[in-house]
Amino acid sequence: MQGYRVVLTADRSMMSNYGGGLFFGFISTGPVKGFIPLTILMKFVFKPVPVGPRGEALLAPNGLRRIESALIESGVVGEEEIIVTPPEKLEKAIGRSTRIIGIHSHDHLGKGPASTAFSGPTGIVHEEPISAWGFKTLVTSPIIQESRRRGAIVVAGGPGAWQFTYEDMTRLGVDIVLYGEGEKAVPRIFSKILNGEDVELPQIIHVNPTEYPKAEEIPVLRGGTIGGIVEVSRGCGRGCSFCRPTLVPLRHRPLEHILRDIEVNVKCGQRSICLHAEDIFRYGSSPLEVKHKKVVELFEKASKVPGAVISSFSHANLASIAAYPRTVRAISEILGADEKNWVGYQTGIETGSHRLIKMHMEYKPYPFKPEEWQDVVEQAFAISVDNGLVPAATLIVNLPGEREEDVLKTIALVEKLRPYKSLIVPLLYVPMNPAQKMMRFIEDAEWYHWELYMSVWEHNMKWLPVTAEEYVKNTSPGVKIFVKSLIKLLKRVADKRVKSFIKSNLEKKLEERSRKILLKAK
Repeated sequence: MQGYRVVLTADRSMMSNYGGGLFFGFISTGPVKGFIPLTILMKFVFKPVPVGPRGEALLAPNGLRRIESALIESGVVGEEEIIVTPPEKLEKAIGRSTRIIGIHSHDHLGKGPASTAFSGPTGIVHEEPISAWGFKTLVTSPIIQESRRRGAIVVAGGPGAWQFTYEDMTRLGVDIVLYGEGEKAVPRIFSKILNGEDVELPQIIHVNPTEYPKAEEIPVLRGGTIGGIVEVSRGCGRGCSFCRPTLVPLRHRPLEHILRDIEVNVKCGQRSICLHAEDIFRYGSSPLEVKHKKVVELFEKASKVPGAVISSFSHANLASIAAYPRTVRAISEILGADEKNWVGYQTGIETGSHRLIKMHMEYKPYPFKPEEWQDVVEQAFAISVDNGLVPAATLIVNLPGEREEDVLKTIALVEKLRPYKSLIVPLLYVPMNPAQKMMRFIEDAEWYHWELYMSVWEHNMKWLPVTAEEYVKNTSPGVKIFVKSLIKLLKRVADKRVKSFIKSNLEKKLEERSRKILLKAK
């Protein structure tokens, strides 16, 4: 079999539409063993994407779709020479003519903030994250490694590419790792390989930001995306020291390109669309402002694309919501959001300590001051709930310089948020320097961390059953059965066990603290 010259793929945990529930993709950050049996997840949640007659994926991760478009539009390959395919169809796609196998992942080695909190050496369950297991299983598979022995180059890319060392590449059989935006860099590199030029192997390539595409240079999709993800903006501009997207320059894609991406998704059978940006309310603006008319125009025109339903947006900044409630109300009306038909979004609280805000993310509260952060968060939650929006918010445990009083302030903030329908997820701080030692979620937690875990757990046990029941109403029957069964298990069994576990560890840490105080007094 000849095969395609360029084959683009991703592991099963990414090559799935998650039964119509995009945010269930985050389950891939959980452990392979310990929470939910992998066989059940594969059957009910990570179901394979539909494929066409050539074995092509009809839906694929947004990142793969952009690279596919970039390679074709640049003339590096013709449409007949490239395929985006799921792992189940690789045998049909890979052959003697295959020169490059590109593998996309958000979390290749399971070292991201969510994976390290839930899985692996630092996580709640010390088992390999599903994301890392999936990537490893795919890249080391006989079909890929046999093709590599015949001369094909294996390239790994995506947001998780920063995690690689050369030792990892040798262990897994990866030739090139590319980290950064690839729409310009990938065609240049792939062209060299396809033309038979010498390319250093193995090689870790950090794409220079000067090679990042301008907003209008980001290619339009040629196929449907997982969850109907359509990029609206790239970058953030707030400059938080621990967050890679905030260090990427902010660019807003032309509205006509966004609408074409929506049309492509609808044509491919993906009617449910999720508009993606680090802060959807800053579409069309300079880094730290909101332009009401631009945002409203985006949602109005996107909602009018025939056959499309704007079901969600990926991220929003709490300061934008608190400062511009008029824009939030307008978007809510366009989407028809209300208490039962709500729209979820991801956001970052990170901490309740204005000291840490000022130290690590001074511009996160803008146009407010760091000292106002707790009020900003609560106000944004209240505005969200009043307008049919549900935040899924992160906290960061063990930020550099974190003190006892900082965590106590975060606990106080979590308690203030209890009345608002929302979910809160504590994640571990992941240092940008891989050599820096990380905190372990359980073993290294102090008494105040256990207090925080209890507060977060109680918040989520109030709202998770409600939000889960409402979220799955438009998903597949299998996902509905899975989620409803999981909620019953949480309420009947896990709630008591988790609270008992947290309470036991809290008491131990408080006893240790008391002994230390007594010894110090002596």
